[in-house]
Amino acid sequence: MSLKEELWDIPYHKAFFKTSHNSYVHSIREQLNKGVRGLEYDIHDNKIQQLEDFEVYHLENHVDSLLSENGNPSNLLLSNWLKVLDDWSNDQNKEHAPITLFIELKDNIIDSNNEPEELYGIKKLNQIIVNSFTSATLFTFKNFREKSFKWPTVRELKGCIIIVLVSYWGGYWAANEGGFNSRVRYMNNCLQGKDDICFVSWVQEDQGEKSSYLKENSYFWKCSLGYSTKNFSQNSESQRVTRADFDKIVWGMHVKTYYNKSYENGYRCNFPATDVWGTDKYNNCFPWSF
Repeated sequence: MSLKEELWDIPYHKAFFKTSHNSYVHSIREQLNKGVRGLEYDIHDNKIQQLEDFEVYHLENHVDSLLSENGNPSNLLLSNWLKVLDDWSNDQNKEHAPITLFIELKDNIIDSNNEPEELYGIKKLNQIIVNSFTSATLFTFKNFREKSFKWPTVRELKGCIIIVLVSYWGGYWAANEGGFNSRVRYMNNCLQGKDDICFVSWVQEDQGEKSSYLKENSYFWKCSLGYSTKNFSQNSESQRVTRADFDKIVWGMHVKTYYNKSYENGYRCNFPATDVWGTDKYNNCFPWSF
């Protein structure tokens, strides 16, 4: 069996995937065609009562969302940006490594405009996600629980899409306490078997009394490369999947690791996210990426 074939039999939490940052800035289909399997959408709920949908963008004037280009939607609606993933997957006859979509909560989806027990907010997000994909495409937290919380191999996840809720504390946008509280509520519901479509990511900058709760129960971590490496043994034992913003690529530095050579002593990062995902420098850094 060739090395490339062997990669398919690695458990998901030990595999590495090419990953873009603020993916909506470029053509989603182009990224997928070039091997990107980790994507990021930023979502807002400012008009959710009017649109009955979230919107995908980062900057307030939306200039950063590439609309109507190379297969991208003509508007900001999350449902349409999810449909792009499903359409591409179907075009490939599901013969592709799993796609992991990190949805960054730029607003609190359990605020006064999104009552927790009503259609909007968490339940609305779940509904939009489920309605945007064809049957059996999503690998959900429920699926994970039914597998006794053991990650399948990449081959077993072929053709699947995994969605992870993430945010950050502080920064340019108010994705701090709002995104944090939304993730806490969502994770609590997942553990009770209620809202278990998405996975939830702990973020290194998380603060507040529930930070430890998120950290202990999350199977995804968003953290620095240094933190991820320092906690490699703990991550590996807990089957945690890590994502890091990979600025070292821009600085001209390469990761000197490979899963069957120096993996246990090297960086622990399944999703090295970067704005320069299309460069030879990035591709050459990760010969083991899907």
